[in-house]
Amino acid sequence: MSSCARQFARAPIRTIYPGLAFRSAHTRLSSSSRTFSSSRPCFKYGNSHRKESFRSRLNAALKNTKVKWEPIPIALGVGFLGVWQLYRVQRREKHTQAERDENRETDHQGHPKKRERIRPSGPWQVQIMSTLPLKALSRVWGRFNELTIPYYLRVPGFKLYSFIFGVNLSEVAEPDLHVYPNLAAFFYRTLKPGVRPLDPNTNAVLSPADGKVIQFGTIEHGEVEQVKGVTYSLDALLGSSRPKQRSSSVSEQSTKAGEEEAMRTDEEFANVNGISYTLPNLFSGPQPKNGIPTEMPTDQSTAPAPSSEAEVRADLALSTASRPWWAPASEKTPSALYYCVIYLAPGDYHRFHSPVSWVVESRRHFAGELYSVSPYLQRTLPGLFTLNERVVLLGRWKWGFFSYTPVGATNVGSIKINF
Repeated sequence: MSSCARQFARAPIRTIYPGLAFRSAHTRLSSSSRTFSSSRPCFKYGNSHRKESFRSRLNAALKNTKVKWEPIPIALGVGFLGVWQLYRVQRREKHTQAERDENRETDHQGHPKKRERIRPSGPWQVQIMSTLPLKALSRVWGRFNELTIPYYLRVPGFKLYSFIFGVNLSEVAEPDLHVYPNLAAFFYRTLKPGVRPLDPNTNAVLSPADGKVIQFGTIEHGEVEQVKGVTYSLDALLGSSRPKQRSSSVSEQSTKAGEEEAMRTDEEFANVNGISYTLPNLFSGPQPKNGIPTEMPTDQSTAPAPSSEAEVRADLALSTASRPWWAPASEKTPSALYYCVIYLAPGDYHRFHSPVSWVVESRRHFAGELYSVSPYLQRTLPGLFTLNERVVLLGRWKWGFFSYTPVGATNVGSIKINF
């Protein structure tokens, strides 16, 4: 320690605080206390060390650090290169297979293709809802609805449900609420006959469900208006491909086998009972004798009319044009496509019926999401009905194409159709 440092350590320390009085103004350092000393070179070095930036220190560390290379085992290097090459090959094959299966509806095992996860765009409420496992929650809710309610809790429970969701108990077909064993049975309740009178007009289109009409209008350019200013494609709702015709090879084989069995049975019956005619004679008349027919058959068929086929085609709206498969049959026919969206609230009658007399030709099932179909979400989430799980019924009525699409929702994901 230098002499100046020793003098600094031995000098008395006087500390003055304004407003405070000490009993002794001089304090002597004890022998056990730690002494501090600094020199001018050390102080300068510390300041210069703190002023260095991280980049300069990193560069100095990289320059002063000695790099030492260690040999890699040959087996480890070959294994790494093999795994990397295998990963690249599998990724290339997967990409090629995805391009081949892009237009296919099923995989190699005949199962429907796994659909891509779609993240809807919208406000934060929609974003949060899209992250929830709505299908799993709906499945759990369905199991809960099937639990048997104790006998004495059914009436107060169903009345509470009716009070919350506005159920009119006077229209229920079964007035005794004890009959419904669980909430699911009460949810799919039936109505009394006559509470919803039907229009006797054969040209009228009846309401298929006991709900609220949310939207109604015409389909223009293949677009359906969900709400004002928000539309979605009709192909996205019903499917872009034309419905496939049912294969008739199996039915033709079964029909031929049935006809042969019927002919064999009739021949045996004729032989046993001594009937002189055979099936060919029964259908085409007796055979001519010596080339002269015994009786001239008369043609009982209806004379064909040139316009009969055209009338049938116009009635069934069959068209071979290259327009969309759901388009009207003919541009000359004064017809248009209309749509109607009906919303069923939790307290409504949840059975649906046929709105017109029509023929269902095909059915399509789209395994989508189970978002809520409330009017608020219809205004918020574009293309809501094209995202949800639905069953599309395609067919025709006397005016042309007709489609009926029940759409599932949160906690109401099961759709049962009875023909």
